[in-house]
Amino acid sequence: AGVGNECGYILHPTPVQEEWFQTTGAIAGMVVTAFTLVCLVALFLLHRARLRKQQKQYAKRNRIAMEKAEREREFNEFMAHEIRNPLASALAALNFVSSKTSDSAVVPNAGDREMVKNDVRVIDSSLQFVNELLRNMLDLHRTTSKGHGIKLHLVPTDVLRDILEPVASILYMRGASVDILTECIPENLYILADRMRLKQILLNLSFNATKFVEKGYIRLRAQVMNNDKDDSQAQKENSMEAKVAFYVEDSGPGIPECKQKALFSKFQDSLDVLNQGTGIGLALCKQLSSLMGATLSLDNDFRSGIEGCPGTRFVLTLNQQPLSLENGNGVGEMTNAHASIRDLMHERDGFRKELPLNISVLFVDDDAMLRKMFSRVLQSVAPSWSIRECANGETALRIVDEEKFDLIFVDQYMASVEKQLLGTETVHAMRAKGVESIICGLSANDVEDQFSNAGGDYFMYKPFPCKKDALKDELLQMLACSKDEERAPGV
Repeated sequence: AGVGNECGYILHPTPVQEEWFQTTGAIAGMVVTAFTLVCLVALFLLHRARLRKQQKQYAKRNRIAMEKAEREREFNEFMAHEIRNPLASALAALNFVSSKTSDSAVVPNAGDREMVKNDVRVIDSSLQFVNELLRNMLDLHRTTSKGHGIKLHLVPTDVLRDILEPVASILYMRGASVDILTECIPENLYILADRMRLKQILLNLSFNATKFVEKGYIRLRAQVMNNDKDDSQAQKENSMEAKVAFYVEDSGPGIPECKQKALFSKFQDSLDVLNQGTGIGLALCKQLSSLMGATLSLDNDFRSGIEGCPGTRFVLTLNQQPLSLENGNGVGEMTNAHASIRDLMHERDGFRKELPLNISVLFVDDDAMLRKMFSRVLQSVAPSWSIRECANGETALRIVDEEKFDLIFVDQYMASVEKQLLGTETVHAMRAKGVESIICGLSANDVEDQFSNAGGDYFMYKPFPCKKDALKDELLQMLACSKDEERAPGV
């Protein structure tokens, strides 16, 4: 080997050295590659372990959330059942007290009679408030519940007779001190709707108005509207853009601008200066309207026409067309809908006006006080009816083996020393035995579908109607709704 490049010499490694360099380089490359692979595998395993841990955490959180939601649902149903039973008894008892307040033999002094009437009105208002609050809270919870949400039952509906007039009647019965007006344009307006939920929205809006309107009116109005044409033209034409709108208008003091932004929020501040109320009624209206695919808004341009009373107007716009008998505009299979409308009109023409005589009734409920009050209210409406009571489904099944009934009321949740059958299970067992009575399910919760699937003919929410006229109308509808017309008493 030479001394260096500066002397003109070139260094060349020996074959042994060259082989060593090549071997060492290959080994180093393999070490680097192996180390890289080990690092990648370690990162992959670490990432996989983290994913498994996260998945377990998510699954645990999801399970805890579902268990919590189920416990909340069960608690809500329990509260609805346990509160509404005594509430129904109290309302029924108050109804009997109210019927006696005008009797001079019971309260001889005129001044005392007026004081008793005022006390009865206060108690009735308070009980109705508790009932509405409970119903709104439960429904508001259910509108946000994924597994047990509110389901809509769409049926052809006569807007004036099925919606506006019943809501106005309820407002009158609750002692509204101003004029309650109804208006439907056209008068024979039919839509496809969930009657109960639509009435619930309008009733919440209008009942809220009764708290503030001191003079003038509360008006419930419905009409066909069209964005491109005036109202009269929209009513005459079956435009594909025509929609049905409901209006709740009043001559109250109006809603302050500072409270309009959060008007439909949960637990909002009350609209009155005393800050009374729960602030959930309007939130529920908004949730229900969204569930129906409708829009609910406040019309800031409305004026009541009464000096010093600017008033308020809420607008509920259904994103659907009115049903028509002439041609097929609307929702779904309109041929069937039109036939249903004709059936509805036919039912109204031939609807029974009086209750039949000599009806046998079985009332199944675990609450002894409620059974007593229901029998008393029913006897006041239909004194010739015979009523038998029992406390649970097991006893009811033994009774129907020995005796036939025209009408059977069955509560959903009943305590028993035996097996504790649910009301739906009781109804199913009755149908399996061949019981052909008209069966009405009872509950403070929305279990109408369960009762219908079990074989029930009708469903009634607790607390049941205590006013004679309201209960009579409910019974007439009940007797007319039998799935098998031959089973209907009096047919």
